[in-house]
Amino acid sequence: MRLARVINNSAALLVLDILSKAMPLVVFPVMVRALGPTSYGKIGFATAVAGFFGLVASPGFSTYALREAAKDPGRVNFLVQHVLGARVAFAVVSYALLIAFALTLAPHDFTTRLLIVLSGLVFLVSSMDAQWVFTARSRMWMVTLRGTLGQLIYGGLILALIRRPSDAWIVPVASAFSAAAGMLLIWLSARREYGIPWPVIAPDVWRSFLPICLIMGFASLMSMIYDQIDTVMLRYMRSETEVGLYVASYRMMMIAMSFTPILGQVFFPLLSETVGQDHENEQRYLGWLWQASMGLALPIATGGFILAEPLTRLALGSQYTGAGTLFRWLMLTIVSGPLASYFGSQLIPIAREKKYLASVLAGAVVNVILNLFLIPRYGAIAAAFTTAISQAVVALMNYYFVRDLRRPSLLRGLALSVTASGIMATGLLLARSLLPLHVVVQVVLGALVYASVYWAGRTLWNRSQT
Repeated sequence: MRLARVINNSAALLVLDILSKAMPLVVFPVMVRALGPTSYGKIGFATAVAGFFGLVASPGFSTYALREAAKDPGRVNFLVQHVLGARVAFAVVSYALLIAFALTLAPHDFTTRLLIVLSGLVFLVSSMDAQWVFTARSRMWMVTLRGTLGQLIYGGLILALIRRPSDAWIVPVASAFSAAAGMLLIWLSARREYGIPWPVIAPDVWRSFLPICLIMGFASLMSMIYDQIDTVMLRYMRSETEVGLYVASYRMMMIAMSFTPILGQVFFPLLSETVGQDHENEQRYLGWLWQASMGLALPIATGGFILAEPLTRLALGSQYTGAGTLFRWLMLTIVSGPLASYFGSQLIPIAREKKYLASVLAGAVVNVILNLFLIPRYGAIAAAFTTAISQAVVALMNYYFVRDLRRPSLLRGLALSVTASGIMATGLLLARSLLPLHVVVQVVLGALVYASVYWAGRTLWNRSQT
């Protein structure tokens, strides 16, 4: 039953992942070309700033609620009533602080300040989000339905309304409408199926969960620092056009790495309910998570590194000259990021939040120090390297903190992925030197070669074991 559950949930999130990649293939190029590097850089800066205040609005509430609901479904009503109540209160205060920042410390141009205020609407609306109720029960088709609705609304508004750089304000508004629609769908479904109560703001109850949530929230803040502080620092140290090039390249990298949060949604509730109770299934899930993480990360990073220039030209157009180099080196993060996520996936389910906090704090400190020295001199290319280095630091720290725990052998899955990725890279380089293939054809060719070699390797290994 557990295998069927993993397959069913993976299928649901695979559908969402395909849509999450297919929709940006249409929406993202149209948006960045219409807005241009300068306006898109303003959006990237505003989104990064609002993201930091969004973490203040929800310091670990959803992660805590998901973990506790997976362990004990009987606590769902308490979690909805009080954890969501705390999240609403924190969101209102955080949004007020965001407005104060926009009016004082933000860059003085009106467009940037407006975009910051509008970007904050997303976390304000999301404070009522109860998606974790379904995730904890492994109801991933509901998560897929919510994601599909949000993607369609966001994509439709962008394609229908954005025509010129002055339309930048539409992007955060579309994000807010998308979040509101998804939140409403989840909330109504959870009320109908599980009878969840309305949130209650009761600060006297918060002491039972707020310390743990604050640790998780601070950890998320540190994680976001080594992910997003580059964009903020670039805006204050370099030109808006360079910020736009980096944000566009980083967005392409995040689309390619979208499998990481999806795998987390599949396996986090399973690891939470098996940790310390069902060692056999816990090890099985960890093995599957490793094979999926490396099986996706290595070929995407390898293919992206080789095809960086034609991919960015296809997606971004001639306005974003130089983005190919940034995208190529951001591919390093597609390897270090999933490694950090994998080794960190054991820490939170077993309540080692402080260990996880130490890891991401180390990554954040390394990122900020490197950026302070390197961004003024080297610009966006330095930000690309420091992000990958920071993720590698977190991965090493997470590995150090889980070294005492049991886990399955990782060498077989790694060897298969490395071998298949190497053969794929050789095939792509040969094809590029011999034939004038379109970049889309090269992507499909690389995927087919990798999948064939990986499948053959697994088949041979399984036969040798039997």
